[in-house]
Amino acid sequence: MTNILNKVDAANPNKLTLAIVIVAMLIAAQLQYIQHGWINPDSVLYLESARLITAGDWQSAVKVFNWPLYSALISIVHQLTSLSIHHSAQALSVIFYSIAIYSFIQIIQLAGGNNRVIVAGALILFSAQYVTGDVLQMLLRDEGFWAFFLTSIVFFIRFDKSNHYSDALFWQLSAIAATLFRIEAIAYLVALPLSLFFYQHATFYQKLKQFLKCNFLSIIAIFAIFTAILVFDSLTMKSFGRLNEVFSLNVYNELTQQLFTKSPIMSNQVLGRFLDEFAVQGILMTFIYVIVVKSISATGIINIALATLAIRFRNNLIHNKVFYILAVVALIAVINSTLIITKAFVLSSRYVVALSLVLMIFSAFYLAHLFQYTQAQNKNNQKKKWLTIAIVIFMLLGLLKNILPKQDGYNYVQDAVTWLKTYNIHNKPVFYDDTRARYYANAPFIGTWDDSWVMLMDTIKNNQINQYDFLIIHHSAKQADREAYLAKELKEFKIAKRFNATKNKKSVVIYQKNTN
Repeated sequence: MTNILNKVDAANPNKLTLAIVIVAMLIAAQLQYIQHGWINPDSVLYLESARLITAGDWQSAVKVFNWPLYSALISIVHQLTSLSIHHSAQALSVIFYSIAIYSFIQIIQLAGGNNRVIVAGALILFSAQYVTGDVLQMLLRDEGFWAFFLTSIVFFIRFDKSNHYSDALFWQLSAIAATLFRIEAIAYLVALPLSLFFYQHATFYQKLKQFLKCNFLSIIAIFAIFTAILVFDSLTMKSFGRLNEVFSLNVYNELTQQLFTKSPIMSNQVLGRFLDEFAVQGILMTFIYVIVVKSISATGIINIALATLAIRFRNNLIHNKVFYILAVVALIAVINSTLIITKAFVLSSRYVVALSLVLMIFSAFYLAHLFQYTQAQNKNNQKKKWLTIAIVIFMLLGLLKNILPKQDGYNYVQDAVTWLKTYNIHNKPVFYDDTRARYYANAPFIGTWDDSWVMLMDTIKNNQINQYDFLIIHHSAKQADREAYLAKELKEFKIAKRFNATKNKKSVVIYQKNTN
């Protein structure tokens, strides 16, 4: 390992960065390939919206998904390259991941990181089981958010150091682009510049001038939006998509409605009359626990430990001003997660990736610090030496796991659809309980639904189920009673084929109408 570290130290930083970005593109491309067309349920919306934009039907595209930048970019790539809509989305994922890696490295360098820290950061991000191994391959707008979120931080740090208008402009453009991928990015656009008032050793006038300079584009945009609303009667805040969620006059009630609606249930049905006054506090404590668990899951326990040590010894590792900025970014990410879970009572691990990326930057500094012990001959450092080697091996295994082909059963839904398309040679009507199955079958888009079981039950109750000759229905081992229930309800159908997911926890069953 000593020889490898010596070569890393001697490498040109720009060439090293370029090599890592190329590796990132190859990894992202491999991850798209091993998916074999698998998509996330949300991807159906983006891909359908992209198809409508390509057809020139913007109005319908916005109705499918009202925050259409990602879909518009898919459409542009599709039209420029003649790739399919699906492959265009995959190409964008590769591009966005490469931009994210490049910006990730730039932040490390701005924070005082050398070549070892750059390599450590790349290893951490490439081996990340959730960020790279899971989310990257889903064809989601998240990858675009990562790219422009990290790029915005690069330019904000540069602006803090240079006070140049060009850095201020690109900070705002990147943050606005991140917002057009995920609306919660607006929190960074609004709140991060406020940090300038607290750590700068300057007069209030100088701080205010810098604050206005790094917000001039946002101020112009807000002024333009409200002027347009006043001038054109047909325009309201709802005309600007999800910005209405941010600038709503009723934002407090919208954020807390679920909390105050469900706290009486917690009070009466769970805590009882002796503890009922602690219902809201109990829910909030649960939220904190969920945020912590999700953050650990998305970041990785080893990276959490490395980041904690990096924060502990930050004075010797990280540039103070950059550390402060990244700490503020992490705080905003935590606040975002808190607001999301309070409003929706849902918190996907995807919503804490912004925090995870900051923690990974911190962890890169301490992992690079540990690299020195792999060259140590001192017996006192032998434990650190072998611990560092173990961490590196563990991360390399994580990277290998990310890029290896998926296990049998991973594409079980696609396998079911493929089998039925071959079996159903006369193209008889097929019922799909899942929007992804419809997508895999190239069936017309009919919208999405939150609960497949409810939709299936409604179809059975109104006897529309009898219009179909085949049914594709999802089952879960956790809800085995549902399959037994369907066996009684669907007397005119028989099981034609079953496709099991990995570990047999889920399955897709193809039902065929009896011909007797």
